[in-house]
This record gives sequence, C-alpha cells and structure tokens, in this order.
Amino acid sequence: MLEVTTIALVALAFGAGFSIAWWGLRVRIRRGCLRPEDARGATTPIRILEEGLRREIESLGREHVLARRIVEERLGRFERMFASFPDPILVLDRHGDVVDANPAARSLSASDPDELPIDAAHARPLGDLVPDRVAVQDLLEHASAVVANGSEAVRSAEFEIDPVEGDEDGVIRAFEAVIRTLDDHGRTLLVLHDATREREASRLKSEFVAKASHELRTPLSSIHASLEMLSDGDLQDGAQRDEFLEIAIEETDRLAKLVNDMLDISGIEAGVARPRMGQVDLAEVATEVVEGLRAAADRRSVDLRIHVQPGLVVEGDREMLAAVIGNLVGNGLKYVPEGERVTVAVDAEDLTRSVVVTVTDTGLGIPPEDLDRVFEKFYRVRRYERNARGTGLGLNLCRNIVEQVHQGRIGVDSRLGEGARFWFSVPASHPASMAA
Repeated sequence: MLEVTTIALVALAFGAGFSIAWWGLRVRIRRGCLRPEDARGATTPIRILEEGLRREIESLGREHVLARRIVEERLGRFERMFASFPDPILVLDRHGDVVDANPAARSLSASDPDELPIDAAHARPLGDLVPDRVAVQDLLEHASAVVANGSEAVRSAEFEIDPVEGDEDGVIRAFEAVIRTLDDHGRTLLVLHDATREREASRLKSEFVAKASHELRTPLSSIHASLEMLSDGDLQDGAQRDEFLEIAIEETDRLAKLVNDMLDISGIEAGVARPRMGQVDLAEVATEVVEGLRAAADRRSVDLRIHVQPGLVVEGDREMLAAVIGNLVGNGLKYVPEGERVTVAVDAEDLTRSVVVTVTDTGLGIPPEDLDRVFEKFYRVRRYERNARGTGLGLNLCRNIVEQVHQGRIGVDSRLGEGARFWFSVPASHPASMAA
C-alpha cells in the first residue's frame, strides 16, 4: 500500500514538473527567447507547439496586413467621394472653425485653394472660405443651435454671396445650407447647395408669365372693345363697322400667332415637338417665302431681293425652316424704313459643311446693348417699338428651331445706322458634294 502511494506521488511530481517546463517553454517561444534551433533537441510535443504558434503568428500578421489594406481602400474611396461632390461640404468644430472642406468649398474663397491647408491642426475661421460676413454670422448661429439641440438636430438656411472682385461673371450666388451634427464632440457638417440656377430659372419663369400675360391682355382688350361697340349699336356707319371688325380680326390673328408661337417654343424646349424631318432644298424654300412676302414689300416700297445657290439640301423640317426664313424676312420688312432694301441669300459654307441663309437689310440697325438680347423671349428693341407691332417671340422661336431641332447656329451682326444682317446655318445633307 505504501509502495503504491509512493509511486503515485512520484508520478504526480513528474507530471507537474513536465507541465511547468512545457508552459515555460511556450512562454519563452511567445516572447521570442527561444529560437528555432534551440528547440531541435526538444521533445515532439514542444516542436508541434512551436510550429503551431509560429503559424498562428504568421496568420495574424497576414490578417493585420489585409485589414490595413481594407481600411486604406475604404478611406481612399471616401476621400474621392468627398472631393467629387459638386456642392461645398465643410466640417466645423465646436468653436465654428473649419477642420475639413472639399475642393468645392475651398473654391468659395478668393484665395488660392492650394494655399488653404485645412485639417484638425490647421483649423480656419469660416470667414476664410465664405466671403460674406453676414452669411458667416448666420451660419455660425445655426451651427450653435444644432449643437445645442442634440445629436439629430438639422437646420436649414439661405444666403447669398456677392461676386468676388475680379469675377468676370459678376453673378450673386445663392445658397441653401443644411447643417447637422456630426458626432458627440460638437462638430457639425455643413452642406451648401448652390441654388443660383434654380433661382434664375424661377425668376425667368415668373418673368415669362408676366410678359405673356401682358402680351395676351393687349389684343384681348382691343377685341373686347371692338365687339362691345358693335354689340351696343354705337357704330351706325358701315365703314366704321368694317373698320372695327377689321381691328378685331387683326387682333385675333395676332393673338392666335402669339399662342401658337408660345406652344411651339414650349414644345421644342420640352423636347415634345415632333418635327417631320426630310430632304429640304433651302434655296427652293427661301424663294417660296420671298415670293409670298413680295406683296407686303411692295406695299411698303421696300426693295426685296433674293440670291440663291440652287441644289443646297439639308435634313430638316420644311415648314419649320420656312417659318424661320419668314420670320427673319418679315422682321426686315417691318422694321426698315420705306424705300430701303432687304436681301435674302442662300449659300454653301465649305468650311463648316453647312448651308447658310442670310437676311440683310439697309435699315436703322440694332443698338449694341440690344444685340445679345434680341433672341430672348418677348424682347423688343425699345427704340423701334413704335415702328411696328410684334410679340417678341419670333426670333426666340427661330433660335429654338435652328439650334434645338436642326443642331444649327443663328446670329445677328449689326451697327447702329448701318442696317442688320441676320443669319442661320444648318448642316448640309451631303457635305462631300459641296466641295466638288
């Protein structure tokens, strides 16, 4: 019995010693104190343990490298996205200073963006990027309110930035700002949406509605007055009745033309117009239009001439192109004094492989300040408003037909007192034949 107990104690002591040696060796391997050559004489379990630990360390190293690459790739992707946003984006600290900004935000400043280092170590006042003191104050107040109201607070603001000195455009830029908290450290995210174009479009829309209402009201008033006098029996003389009926018919025609022009322009601009494209001989179309206006020219003693080069064919809508020529020639007949000359020419332009139609008059010319605006909706040269009546839509319709439908160009050259030259060009159907 004593022998058994002694043997058990010896075995227990040996096992404890072996375990202590094993764990000591494992600790030495982990700490790098035991080199591989030191383990050559070790027992097989120690070698197995050392190899397993080595593989584990190598695996952890590979996982670390992979994780670092994933983080770097995601960080680079975020930086590219941040830089590519067209709207200015800024990060403000709790004091309202800028600690990060994308290129669009840096471009707001009049300074060179490369000379604006911005990060946590180089925070800059918001006024260094937003060149408007009132706007800066308003934005900082909103940012403070967002921080004070909690982590999910969002505020919106609108402001304008006056043009910077030296800015060629000289346009007041309108912005809509959205401010939200970024983290629990008082930092906020400021996104500025440039709403200049939207506001300009809204202004032009309101202006169009106002001008259209005015142009519609004028003929309607004349028609109503004429019909009212006829209805009341105030016109006993037959000649007077015929005169007022003629006025009503003339104003009705003017009203119909105004509405049709507005519908045509809207359809072209909205892309819903359905032009009937085909082969069109512009010389033939121009000749037909001129002959149709010959009587009107004779009534005003205007010398109407035409010079065409036959066989110039384009791909287009015949009626639309005839309307463009008719509007240009009609303007020439209305606005030149009696005894002057209007000349229509159709020629090939080899350099651009296109067909050019010009309408030249020897009238009063167009003032320089009006040249850039004659193709706008409802725009009329004030100097000549009394010379002839019009809706101010004809030239705008011409521009839409030429540029939007036929991918051509249209323009005007003029000097005050020396007449005007309106022209438009459309790509030729067979440009190779033009050079022959």
